[in-house]
Amino acid sequence: MMPLTSGKINVVYKIKDILGDNKKVIRRFLELGIIKGQAIKILNTSILKKVFLVEIRGYILSIKSDLISYIKVEKA
Repeated sequence: MMPLTSGKINVVYKIKDILGDNKKVIRRFLELGIIKGQAIKILNTSILKKVFLVEIRGYILSIKSDLISYIKVEKA
């Protein structure tokens, strides 16, 4: 299991766990469909890897790296 921030572009990962103390962020992830077992793919990152563009459930999200580090994945 690794954080999604260390993932590679255009590789599909499977979400294994969502960790963190911030319940608002975790709740928002659940509302967006970022749940355990879901496939997620990194489409692009900013130059300094501060923002990640990901595809999940057919739609594209832009998420900051400090928030995306809550998501733990493994290669699908």
